[in-house]
Amino acid sequence: MKISILAINHLSEFMIFLYKNEPMTKFLTTFLCVFLFIDGVKAQDANYWSSSYNPGGFLTPGAVIAFNRDSGVMFLNPALLAHSTKNTASINASVYQYGRINIKNGAGTGLDLKSTSTNIIPQMISATISLKGSHPFTIGYALTHNPVMTYRVNQQRDATLNVLDDSYSPGNEYFLGQYKNVNTINETAGIISGGFKASDNFAIGVSAEGQIRKQDYDYDVSSRALYNTSGFELPPFSNVQESYTAGYYNVGIRFKGGFAYDNERHHLGLTLSSPLLHVAGSGNILSDSQTSDLIMPQEKDTVNLLANSRQRSLKVNYKMPFSVAFGYACDYKGGQFYIAAEYFASVGEYNIITPKNQNFIKGVDSGADLLTPEFLKFKDARKSVTNFGIGVSYLLKPDLMGYLSFHTDFNNISKALYSIDDSGYRSNTGNYNLYHCQVGTNVKKRKFNLRTGLLFSYGTTSKYLQDVNFDNPNEANYLGGNTGYTKASQFSVGLMLSYIHNL
Repeated sequence: MKISILAINHLSEFMIFLYKNEPMTKFLTTFLCVFLFIDGVKAQDANYWSSSYNPGGFLTPGAVIAFNRDSGVMFLNPALLAHSTKNTASINASVYQYGRINIKNGAGTGLDLKSTSTNIIPQMISATISLKGSHPFTIGYALTHNPVMTYRVNQQRDATLNVLDDSYSPGNEYFLGQYKNVNTINETAGIISGGFKASDNFAIGVSAEGQIRKQDYDYDVSSRALYNTSGFELPPFSNVQESYTAGYYNVGIRFKGGFAYDNERHHLGLTLSSPLLHVAGSGNILSDSQTSDLIMPQEKDTVNLLANSRQRSLKVNYKMPFSVAFGYACDYKGGQFYIAAEYFASVGEYNIITPKNQNFIKGVDSGADLLTPEFLKFKDARKSVTNFGIGVSYLLKPDLMGYLSFHTDFNNISKALYSIDDSGYRSNTGNYNLYHCQVGTNVKKRKFNLRTGLLFSYGTTSKYLQDVNFDNPNEANYLGGNTGYTKASQFSVGLMLSYIHNL
């Protein structure tokens, strides 16, 4: 807490100092002050580089693969710790963010799905310890928090339209449709890294990351249509309801090897990250599906179905693929130019939560229980992607460095990776690419560094598949409407504060 207060005090002094110097700096300072009090958005659940601490996050301390002339920070490439010769402690970036996801006509015409979030995100607390001697070695350790996703939407249609077949319910019926979807994901990780110089130009490092991932997913849709009947009695109605709630935690560990080469003004870096190895986990599922008095005129049949299950302490296994990242930095007078890329391998369809063979569909032979895992599984699949980043720094004043960077954040969802029947529930919400921009400054003093900046991200797609469409409910689509593709977009802006103290 004392370090956080100290960081804010230094930031205030820094802004006052800037405001007294040069017109352009006054504009930037005012812009920072406006956003200082805006808090938080969450990242995306199907994108690997949504956190600002990624190989393309040039502004974020340590978020590089090649040496960027920082010292005493927790580098993504553990080999770069060999350049740290001081013991340090840092609060690496309390991020204040605002974000908005908008799915146009997500539940039907005029029924948009909007999710807005504001939060304060303490992203990383880290420290480095430099061990002197004939073979110097630097150790870094950190605790990180990544709020991957916070998505909460609901919508309703209350209208009179022709839903049921006129052969038994002539004219328009009263229809009520409701939809709700919640998806929240948080990741907390502990990292320990070590790096040393194998020669004057070559450094090697390794790291281990223990990760705890928690996800809560809630899907709920209901559709009801009242029959048109004569008389004053309460009319019968067709009813279709489906709800599914899944929650789990997963504990895993990843290992990373890092290599760095430096030759005067040129710097190269390479990292190899293992897949996430499963350590422990547990999940719960609660599901309820009901269809009643839904008449199928073509089949001359009435559908009635009740399916329900509550399962606890289920097997969980969340996967992260192998990845390889490359970075290059080049020094020039007053600053540095940086590029980076990271490749992530594909992940075939698998179950994050695997249900048991327990009674689900009520009133049928127990042999149908064998289908329960297919109906209730919570699944994932990802295609291979490669992200790219570019950044530049420039010395504005002897103790003030400016930063600007851009990086891609391609979506890893692929429908082709899922089985043809596509049964069960997908764990992901977003299916669009994101693009990020970072701009900020670093104030360097003898005992500390203070880095501040603005983080922007934007993504959109015209191929977002609806879960429901209340425009045209009827018996053939079980009152859920004929779904199609619509437009979805996300925008976020945030303020990063990072304080590094030399011990």
